[in-house]
Amino acid sequence: MSVSLWLLASMVIDVLTPKELTIYMIGAAIAPAIVIVAVLYWKRFPNLDLMIVFGVLWMVTGIALELITPKPLSPYATAIALAPLVMIGAAINFQRWRRSRSNVSSISSERKAAAD
Repeated sequence: MSVSLWLLASMVIDVLTPKELTIYMIGAAIAPAIVIVAVLYWKRFPNLDLMIVFGVLWMVTGIALELITPKPLSPYATAIALAPLVMIGAAINFQRWRRSRSNVSSISSERKAAAD
């Protein structure tokens, strides 16, 4: 599964980058990140931690691609490099918001029960 995702990501990035940046260069740049995420997934890392590691490694891969490309990358490539971090941050904040809402409702229900 990881190899398929690695190949798919390489092909998608190849479409969005300049012609000077070949699929072989892209594959070599993102391979370490894919291997690290695959090992952590195999070791059954907690999902939230795995998402955070993936987001950081994806951003590092975007920086590596920017360093090895002879021409500047398009703004679409920058957006794709930042998208996982934004989605992970939104998911973490949403979970925190849900927990705080459930804590407030449980505290208010306990106070009602104690008042009765």
